[in-house]
Amino acid sequence: MPDGLEIDHKGKLNGLISNYSEQVLICTGKDDWPSRIEEDNSGDNLAADLKELFGRGGVYSDPFHNISVLSSSFASSVARRTELVTTSVYLVPSFKYVPFLPRVSFDSVEALAKGFLLPDKLHSAHDGLSPIHRDRLTRKPMYGQLLHGVRDVEDIMVLICGHGGRDMRCGIMGPVLRSEFEAQLARRGVEVLRGPVEIDVPSEAEAITGAVRKPAPTARVGLISHIGGHKFAGNIIIYLPPSMKTASGEKHPLAGHGLCNLIAVQTMLQPKNHGGNKRRGRPLAILTIAILGAALFSTATDTGNPFGKPPMGLLNSESFVPFKVVSTERTSPTTFILTVSAPAPHEADNAALIEDAWSHGLWSVEIKQPQLQIARNYTPLPPAPVPAPAPANYPLRFLVRKYDGGEVSTYLSRLGPGDDVWLRGPHLGFDVAARLGAAGERVVFLAGGTGVAPALQVARHLLSMRKGGEQGRKLSMEIIWASRSRADCAGCPRLLQRDGGRGFWGRMASVAGGSAPAGDQDMDGLQNPIVRELRELQAVYRSQGHALEFRCVADDEAGVISGADVTRATGPSRTPSPSTAMERAPCYYHSQRLLQHSTHESDVELKGQGQLGPDTAAGECACGGKGVNGKNLLMISGPDGFVSAYVGSKVWTDGAERQGPVGGLVRKLVQKSPEAWRDWLVLKQ
Repeated sequence: MPDGLEIDHKGKLNGLISNYSEQVLICTGKDDWPSRIEEDNSGDNLAADLKELFGRGGVYSDPFHNISVLSSSFASSVARRTELVTTSVYLVPSFKYVPFLPRVSFDSVEALAKGFLLPDKLHSAHDGLSPIHRDRLTRKPMYGQLLHGVRDVEDIMVLICGHGGRDMRCGIMGPVLRSEFEAQLARRGVEVLRGPVEIDVPSEAEAITGAVRKPAPTARVGLISHIGGHKFAGNIIIYLPPSMKTASGEKHPLAGHGLCNLIAVQTMLQPKNHGGNKRRGRPLAILTIAILGAALFSTATDTGNPFGKPPMGLLNSESFVPFKVVSTERTSPTTFILTVSAPAPHEADNAALIEDAWSHGLWSVEIKQPQLQIARNYTPLPPAPVPAPAPANYPLRFLVRKYDGGEVSTYLSRLGPGDDVWLRGPHLGFDVAARLGAAGERVVFLAGGTGVAPALQVARHLLSMRKGGEQGRKLSMEIIWASRSRADCAGCPRLLQRDGGRGFWGRMASVAGGSAPAGDQDMDGLQNPIVRELRELQAVYRSQGHALEFRCVADDEAGVISGADVTRATGPSRTPSPSTAMERAPCYYHSQRLLQHSTHESDVELKGQGQLGPDTAAGECACGGKGVNGKNLLMISGPDGFVSAYVGSKVWTDGAERQGPVGGLVRKLVQKSPEAWRDWLVLKQ
């Protein structure tokens, strides 16, 4: 095991996880979630709704009746009316399954809370409350009858922490443990159920009492979000249903209860009334599973890599390697630039890898918080645009915003020169050159916060694609950068706002509203280092016969990027681009319809080909041949809410995050003027 990540055979788990009266397992159908599950889908999710009611300061918050809200990988049941968007939940240890919670109003959430989650009787500490207040905090079973299809749970529930977005160890161990549990349960004659629970509700009575006895025991094994402290990973909770019986036909002594954290099974006492060798062998099997998961975790993350694949200290996509902090430069009260360099023995090899990544264009690395084993993706800022030999020790610079409660950003803000910082990558992004092709000549980039880093990467890459006068076409790029405060973009030309408001972060402007370019508005004569780099890039663009423009908005100045701003930036150019109307086949690179199914990795796998086929040579696209076609690009990068508001959210399907259809404000613009968008692709970075 890596240093500091050995299996703990002595530590006691008792008391490390908060007590709870009820657990709500939200069926998301996904294997991983953001660090804070309530931020999933830009905050539009059931976890956020429930935490609003039962979280700290919530209307039903009760320290003596804690409700644990978790996301799970179980899929939600499908309603008969498929146009309805619903979510399913498991309630344990009540052992209830609620298949349909419509996401169209808050009424169903209130019914769930009042009908199933509030206590039947309040703790004696609440005796001093008024009768009205006490009544508001106690359960009303009649509300449960408003939720259709509720039924008892008779499956064994095996819940494994697989929350890689919170703790990367769980992201590695969780899927392995799930597979092993499924295999072991099947060998013991337990049917492992997969897929959503199928609901057939012929009547209201059967919907509420609908337990159906099965001839053989069944189980569901799923991944769940974070359930406790960061010291232990791969935590497991097993719930045995109330109907569970022993081999002798008696009620199982653990039926209706939970066995928690079997990852440390050696500290558990064997139940004295579990008879037979079969029962005594179960803890040993689970311990074997835990060790297997830990061993796989070791081989996946040990920087030494005992199997000798990537050498220690050389950047790779499998294991983290230590770089050294060179400096931190404060750019605003909440942001800073972190500069790191490769370890001395591998400077030249890492420099070659980094140079290859810059040649591709868009790329990122993961940075690890070693104590918590959490990783986040960061996009390196490009080096100086003026051509110069690559240094032997190629430094990497990252624009970091420190968030309150942000595990990785807070950790990075405390590092000083000489400290280790752990990187994994590079992870290559979209192939901008292939999508622009020869015909594409314009890029508009909407950047939110630190999303300006990918915009700078694209700006640098475009310079390497088209030298002055090459191909006889002028290249144009415009960056519109939205920041929370004017200090984040001090010295940047602003968009002149025509109407007041609460800024981008508080509202979205209408399609008809708008703003126009304005002059520089420096903050007390200061210039943010990122703005300075934008100006340097702009000068190089102009010297090579191209154009780079940039404008900024700040939330504390009531700034907002409106539909009119996007329309102006993507409007007709003075030099019309070649028509792409003669497309002879849907092209992976130049079809918005095909793009919605793509991932960053799929671009890298194609290596410049427009489609995966034997008749398409490298450098060709399927729609025009030999790269004569191309599209202008509207790109966007920033917080999930920023991306969703303008172009719609990315989607998670088939085990990967994909572009998804164009939505948000841009979708309205496309519907309003489809012809104006014929030569544009929308890329969500």
